[in-house]
Amino acid sequence: MIQQDVLMRQIRQFTKAIATLLGQSSREQPDDLLRGIDEACRTHLNGRAEDLRTLPPDALLELCHDNDRFVPDVAQTLARALHRMGETYAYRDADEKAGASFARSLLLYRHLLQDPDAPVSWQVGTTVAALSERVEALPVDDATTEALKALRNNGTP
Repeated sequence: MIQQDVLMRQIRQFTKAIATLLGQSSREQPDDLLRGIDEACRTHLNGRAEDLRTLPPDALLELCHDNDRFVPDVAQTLARALHRMGETYAYRDADEKAGASFARSLLLYRHLLQDPDAPVSWQVGTTVAALSERVEALPVDDATTEALKALRNNGTP
């Protein structure tokens, strides 16, 4: 259990750093945001922002669990970070990276909407609609496409 506790503490520190970063970041400086997310990944998760964008859907959802309990604030922070990463990649015309980021963000948001205990605002529904359109227009890996389809159709990935 110590290993799970350490991992959850790292994830909470990471989400706190990302939430602060997203609150301070300016949309006019997308490269700074990517560097900040990458730094937070290296500091708190011993990884890179690239790892977050390419994480398999089941592993991404697993990051949002503490034991068997889904942790909505972690999922929402990760979804926001991935969404902003997607915006940056779209601005750079990096369609594959944008599609991967947007799709993983959409997966997390949809999972949040299906959790009866997750405190989500009405804005999440608007975000999901906008992300759905972007995901349809961009290349997305097969695993994430299947996870989104399963979540949309069955309620579980």
